[in-house]
Amino acid sequence: MNLDEILRWRIGRQFLGRTRGTDVVAVARRVGGLHAQVTASAHAAARLRLPDPPDLDAALYADRTLVRTWAARGTLHLLPAADLPRWVAAMSTRNRETKGSWLKYHGVTAAQMRDIVAAVPDVLGGTPMTREELAEGLIAGTGHDDLRGPLTQGFGAILKPLAFRGLLCSGPPRGRNVTFVAPRAWFGDWEPVPVDAAIDELALAYLGAYGPADPAEFARWFDLTPSLAKKSFARLADRLTPAGDGFVPADLAGDGDRTDTVHLLPAFDPYVVASTRQLDRISSGPKSAVSRPQGWISPTLVVNGRIEGVWEDVDGRAEVRPFGRLAAGVRRALPDHAVVV
Repeated sequence: MNLDEILRWRIGRQFLGRTRGTDVVAVARRVGGLHAQVTASAHAAARLRLPDPPDLDAALYADRTLVRTWAARGTLHLLPAADLPRWVAAMSTRNRETKGSWLKYHGVTAAQMRDIVAAVPDVLGGTPMTREELAEGLIAGTGHDDLRGPLTQGFGAILKPLAFRGLLCSGPPRGRNVTFVAPRAWFGDWEPVPVDAAIDELALAYLGAYGPADPAEFARWFDLTPSLAKKSFARLADRLTPAGDGFVPADLAGDGDRTDTVHLLPAFDPYVVASTRQLDRISSGPKSAVSRPQGWISPTLVVNGRIEGVWEDVDGRAEVRPFGRLAAGVRRALPDHAVVV
């Protein structure tokens, strides 16, 4: 595949081409989770990939077919609930919370982290708890009064290792407060998934949406130890085929979608988030316009898979700032509420 073919292939595989997803669970599974650091972006990303607007709250808290948890790269995502055991198995390989630098930065000790992990199953169950309620329960369960600050800080760094172990995920919001539940109580218990099998399945899914890619790129996308990614690609050798400068699943290599596409993707859209290391190749403009300080990923204008500009919502109007001159056909394909500035 040349680059143009690769980008069109990715667009098609992400339900942004001729075919849309059947439901929000299928979309979340295909793209490796909907990036949910910004709730509105997750809604917008799902809506673009479906024929009808999804009800994410129903899927998360009524049907319980989606789960909101810290996942790829330690960021919040919406995942298919049925896939959580696989994600937990693969994420269990992360051990940053045992490192001295991580512990010092977050103001906890190794003993405190061990006590937190041990106490969670006795504190958190199927009844949603706010961050403050969970902190109080863990302080009482561990006897560490000085944990209140680390446990209640807004980014939830101390809670992430609990999510990686499958001990915690988001529950339904209580007013403006987030809540947490124990996944095995909320969704039902599950049998452990072998770690190697979990990594292999996630690698195939990743390559099927964001390939071609090599082990290093998969490791970066997931936040996996590079050596584990290399071993996974070696185990999958007979199920992969070379393409571009990486690999794609052999059974998907012939998939092609030549449909011309023009999209206004929201901030943190999975298509762009997974490609930040490739912006010099897939963007016609400066990387700094797309990947901005503090980890912000801009809303983008994407034409046939190539990033051709950025945009922002101004009073309900999408103000598009292209990186260069737009073809007349691209301008005509923009939605009615878009204006090129």
